[in-house]
Amino acid sequence: TKLPDEVLYKILCFVSPPNNIVTTVCQSLVPLCHATKLYIDTNDTLWESILGGYYLSCDDHNRNDDNDKASSTTLNSTLNTTTTNRKNRAASTNVDTYRARTQRRSSKRLRRTTAKEDVIHAHLVLRDQTEMALQEVAEIAIFKTPHTLSLARLRSILKTYGPNVKVNQRSAIGGTFLVDCTRARHIKESVILSCVKELIEKYGASPYIPALEQGKRRTSSSNKGNNNSNSSATSSTGNSNTLPPLVIAAARGMPSVVKYLLTHDDEEGTLMSMEGTSRFRLFTNAKKSICGTYTPLQFAQKMKEAEIENGANIQTDLKSLNQCIRLLSSTPKRSIKTKT
Repeated sequence: TKLPDEVLYKILCFVSPPNNIVTTVCQSLVPLCHATKLYIDTNDTLWESILGGYYLSCDDHNRNDDNDKASSTTLNSTLNTTTTNRKNRAASTNVDTYRARTQRRSSKRLRRTTAKEDVIHAHLVLRDQTEMALQEVAEIAIFKTPHTLSLARLRSILKTYGPNVKVNQRSAIGGTFLVDCTRARHIKESVILSCVKELIEKYGASPYIPALEQGKRRTSSSNKGNNNSNSSATSSTGNSNTLPPLVIAAARGMPSVVKYLLTHDDEEGTLMSMEGTSRFRLFTNAKKSICGTYTPLQFAQKMKEAEIENGANIQTDLKSLNQCIRLLSSTPKRSIKTKT
C-alpha cells in the first residue's frame, strides 16, 4: 500500500523545515531502493507540496505551529480547530503552490517546467539568497564601520533576503548566522544575546551546527607573539576546524549567552562536549591570545589562567569568565543526576 502524498509531506515536515525537505528526500529516501526513487521522481503532487514550502515565511511556519498547539487544549476545540486548520492549510498550500509555479517567467515557446524542476530552481535561489545574507551579517559583525551589528539590522537583512532563509546554512567561508552573531565585535553582550534569541526562537537556528574554518589545526595553548603571526606550533591533523557558538560565548566571557545556549542543550550534554578550534585575544593584553582545540569549559579556564598571568584582577576583571566557568561546571553535574 502506498502512503498518501499529503501524509508523507506532513511526516517530512516533522523531520526537517519545509524549505529543507528536499535535502531529506534526496539524501535519505531516494537511496533506499529503485522503487522509492522512481516513485519520488515521478510524483508531481509531492514535489508541488515541497515547492510550496519555499514560499512560506517563518511567521507562517510559527503560525501553523501555534495553531497545532492551540488545537490540543481540549477535546471539543481539538475537533473543531483541526478541521478549520486543515481547510486553511489546504487553501494556503494551493495558494503557495500557485505562487511558486508562476514565479518563474518564461517564453510560451519554451516547454512547461515540471514541479521537480521548479523545486530545484527555488532551492538554488534560496541558497544564493542565504549566502548573500550570510556575507552581510558577517561583515557588520566584524567591522565597526559603517554600521555594527544590532537586532534591527539583523532583522532587516533577513527580511531583505527573505521571506525565509536557510538559517543553518554555512557560508562559502564556513560561518553560520548564529556563530557570526556570537563572535560579533564592538557591541554589547545584550545585543549579541538578543540576536541569538532571534535566530533560535524565530528562525530555528541550531546551536549544534558549528562553523567550519579552513586551515591547519592549532595545538599550542597560547601565542605570546604578535597576534597576526602564525609562528605557533601547528599540526595538519585536519583540513577544517569546527567552532560551535557555545565555545565562542565561553571564551569571550559572555555568561548571559552561555546560560541561554545551555538551555537548549540535551540531557547528554552534547553542547558541553563539542570542541572548538580558534584563537581568542586576551582582554588584558590584545597582543597575546589563546589558541587550540578545547571544549567550552576548557577554553574559559585557559582564558582565565592566561588573563591572571598577564596581571588581571580575579575579583574585578574576571567576573564574566568566572560566571561562565560556574555555569559550565554545574551543567554536567545536573545532567548526571537526571540520568541516574
